[in-house]
Amino acid sequence: MTNSIDEVAGGSLRERKKQATRHAIHQAALRLVEDRGMEGVTVEEICAEVGVSPRTFFNYFPTKTAAAFDLSETTIEPELREWFLAARGDLISDVCDLVARALSVPSDYPRVKELIKKYPDLSMTFWKQFSLRKQPIIDLVAERTGDRDVAGTAFGVMIVAIMGMMRRPSDTPGQDVAARLKAEVRAIAGLIGNGSC
Repeated sequence: MTNSIDEVAGGSLRERKKQATRHAIHQAALRLVEDRGMEGVTVEEICAEVGVSPRTFFNYFPTKTAAAFDLSETTIEPELREWFLAARGDLISDVCDLVARALSVPSDYPRVKELIKKYPDLSMTFWKQFSLRKQPIIDLVAERTGDRDVAGTAFGVMIVAIMGMMRRPSDTPGQDVAARLKAEVRAIAGLIGNGSC
């Protein structure tokens, strides 16, 4: 049984190439949508910009909206699922690791935020797209804890941590998302203090 999430993460050349392709698709989609709005851009134009086929595009993103926002489907690989269910560490720390590997967090939220300012009708679309991706995480946390309420609360903590992380983008490209989420959780815990209100 794998004890460390790092053993599951996989930093292979193939994985790095996949991440580079995903990033290129997102950057092209975001730039085109910034220029012309969501309705003025097609998946085919994004693909032509990057030099990939529509089939490749849909391997990374379900829609052009998801590509512009850098939100892919939530994918929990079998090895990650097995690790999470067997892990006996701190639940929130383990959920940070799970979210970092399974849930796409916009890598350049300041640009996404500016896009939403420019096209306010995209705000609800962004949060709706983001919310659709939570269910597999909540289901897995509930399976581990046996308590759906705890799973919902744990994911709620993650949402606040993700929002904090997106407001303060990393100065270091590729900085470990799990470490940043854990730092946000510690900041939240510090604000809560001893729990007295």
